[in-house]
Amino acid sequence: MSWADQIAANDLALLTRLKTLTVSELEALVAQHNAAYWDKNTPEISDEAYDRLVEALRKAAPDSPLLVALGESRPQSNENRRFDTVSHEVPMLSLDKCYDDKTYLKWCQKIKGDFLAMPKIDGVACTLRYDQKGQLFLAATRGDGKQGDDITQNVLQIDDIPNQVSPELVAKNLEAGRTYMEVRGEVFMLLSRFHAHYAEDFANPRNLAAGSLKQKDPQKTNEAGLSFFPYGAMYLALDSEIEKVRLLAKMGFREIPTLLLSVDDDLTQGHLHFASQRDQLDYETDGVVIRADAVSEQARMGETAHHPKWAIAYKFQGESAQTKLEEVTWSLGRTGVITPVAVVAPVVVSGATVTRASLHNLAILNNLELTQNALVEVVRRGGVIPHVERVLSAGAGAVVAPTDCPSCGGQTLVQGDFLYCANPDQCEAVIKGRVAYFCSVIDLQGLGDKHLSGLIQKDLLRTPADLYALSVNQLEQLERMGPKLAAKIVTEVQNKKELPPAVFLAALGIPEIGPTVAETLCDAFGGFEPLFAVTEEDIQNVHGMGEAIAAALVTGLRGRRDEIDAMLRVVTLVQPQKPKAGELLFEGLSFVFTGKMAQLDRKSAQKAVQAQGGKTPSGVSKDLSYLVVGDDGSPLLGEGQMSTKQKKAEALVEKGASIRIISETDFLKIMAGETEASSEPSVPVDQLSLL
Repeated sequence: MSWADQIAANDLALLTRLKTLTVSELEALVAQHNAAYWDKNTPEISDEAYDRLVEALRKAAPDSPLLVALGESRPQSNENRRFDTVSHEVPMLSLDKCYDDKTYLKWCQKIKGDFLAMPKIDGVACTLRYDQKGQLFLAATRGDGKQGDDITQNVLQIDDIPNQVSPELVAKNLEAGRTYMEVRGEVFMLLSRFHAHYAEDFANPRNLAAGSLKQKDPQKTNEAGLSFFPYGAMYLALDSEIEKVRLLAKMGFREIPTLLLSVDDDLTQGHLHFASQRDQLDYETDGVVIRADAVSEQARMGETAHHPKWAIAYKFQGESAQTKLEEVTWSLGRTGVITPVAVVAPVVVSGATVTRASLHNLAILNNLELTQNALVEVVRRGGVIPHVERVLSAGAGAVVAPTDCPSCGGQTLVQGDFLYCANPDQCEAVIKGRVAYFCSVIDLQGLGDKHLSGLIQKDLLRTPADLYALSVNQLEQLERMGPKLAAKIVTEVQNKKELPPAVFLAALGIPEIGPTVAETLCDAFGGFEPLFAVTEEDIQNVHGMGEAIAAALVTGLRGRRDEIDAMLRVVTLVQPQKPKAGELLFEGLSFVFTGKMAQLDRKSAQKAVQAQGGKTPSGVSKDLSYLVVGDDGSPLLGEGQMSTKQKKAEALVEKGASIRIISETDFLKIMAGETEASSEPSVPVDQLSLL
C-alpha cells in the first residue's frame, strides 16, 4: 500500500468512529497524532482528518489543556539534542481554524479595516533574524512556539533565503531601538522537485522538508533543494502586512501571493481565490490564511495562549459527491493483499469523473457497513485518490469478503486489517505482479502481461530467478512471440545477470523499499548481503529510515530468504564503479534550467547533468555555475520578458557572482563535447556573447 493509500485508510478508520470516542480517547489520539506530525515528521493521518479530530475534542472538552499545548514538544533529554535551543521573543503561535463561510464571516465581523489573504503553505515554520547590516545571523524552527532549534547552518543552504539583504532597506525600516529584524515563513519543497526525485520513497513533501531541514550535515540540506515563502516580518516600522510583503520582495525573498480585501468586498473571495488556483500551484497548500492587514488592528485584537485573534486559517476540504454503489470488486496485488474497490455510478468530483473508489482494506469495508446499492459519499481528498467516505443510506444485502482468491481460487485468510491470498507463491496474479515489478526495476523489456501469464500457466515461471532459465524455444511457444523477439528477450535477460545491490533490493518489491530507500540502505550497510544481519533498530539509526521501513525490510528479507537465495545463484551483485575525480564532465558544477526548452525536457536535462557529476539545485544563488535558458521563445539578456530566475541571475552577475548564463543550444554543445564546461566567472552581462 502506498503512503497516500495508507494515510487515506487511516483517515477513514478514524473518521468512521469519531463520534463514538470519549474525551479521554480523543485526547489520547490528538496527542498521538500531534507527536507523529511535529516530533517524528511522519504523520499517520491527513491534515484534514487531524483538524477534524482536534475539532471533535474542542467541542467535547473546550477546556482541555491539550488544546493549548498542541505543537512540537521539546526533546526529553539534552543528551539526544543535535541543535542548540533558541527562545522566541514573540511566541510562534498556531492559527485558529475554520471550515465554512459562516464561521469565517463571523470572525471577519470582529476585524476593523482591510484583510490580507495568502495561501497557507503546507511546510515547516521557520524564523530568520537579520542584523542591522542585513546579515542573516540566526534561523530557528517553531518548536513548541516558545523555543525552537537553531538551524542557521542548514538554512544558509536554501537558495530562496538571502544570506544578506540590503543594509539600507533594513536601516530605513527597522523600528527605533531594535538591533535586528525577524522574518517568519515556511520552508517547503516544490511539488515538481518532490515528484521528480522523492515521491516513490517519501510520504509527502512536508515530511521530506522537515527531515532535510534538520540534517547534521548542511550539505544534505543543500542537496534537498528546499524553498521558502516569508509570510510576515517583525520589528519593522511599517503600518501594514502588505507593506511588509512588498518590502521582503525588494530584499530578495520569494514573494508569497496575496489578496488585499476591504470590508466592502465579498470576503469569501479570500478563500475562493486561492482555492481555485490550488491545482495549478507547484507547492502544497492546505488552506488560506486571512489576517487583519493593519498592524494597529492586530495590536487591538491581541492573542490567546494558542493563537492570534487577528488571523485565521480557512482550511480546504476534500471535495465530495453522492453516488450509488453498484458493486464491490476485489483486486489482488503483488504482495498478496486482496483489496476491495467500489464500483460506483459515474459522478464528477473535483473536476474528474469517478467510476471506481478505493475501500482500502477489509477493516475499512467492515467499518463502513457497506451494503449493495447503498448511497455513498465519495471524496477525492487532496484532489487525487477517490475513496468512499461514508454510507449515506443503506441498500439491501451486506457486502461480504470472498472466501476464495479472485485469481487462483484458493482460500483467503484475514490478518489484521487485511485480506490475503493464502497461497501467494502459487497464485498467478501475485507471481505475475512480482515478476513484472522485478522486470520494470531492472529495466528488462519485451515481456508483456500475456507473455508472463503464458509462462506461469506453462509452469515455467514462479519467481524472477526463473527468467534466467528461459530458452528461445520455450518463449517461441507463447502467443505473439516470434523467434526474433524470443532471442532478443533471452539476450536481454542474460545481460541483466549483473545488478547493482540497490537495484536488486528495490526489484524484490518489498513494501516501503523503493529505489531511493534501497540505495540509502545499501550505502549505509555496505551492500545487500549485510542487510540480513541488521536489526530494525540499526535501520532506524539511518537518516530517513523510520519504523515502517525498518519493519518491512526485516520481515521482507526473512520471509523470502529461499526465493532471494535462488535469485542470487543466477544473479551477481556488482557495486557500480564510482568515477575517479576529474572523469565527469560536470563535476563541481551546478546547473539550473529556466524557460521553455525547444530540444529537450527539463527533467532529462537535469538527469544528464547529475549523471555527469553535476548538481541541479532548484533555484538561483550566487554559487550557481550555469543558468541554461530555453531556446523556445525564451529571451536572453534583456530581450523582452525574462524569467524570474534569469533576472535574479543577471542581478547576481552584476554584483560579481560567477554565474554563466547560456542558451539551451550552448548547453547541448557542452554535452556533445563541442564546447568545454567551465567554472570560470562570467563576464559582465553586457559583454556576454552566447549564441
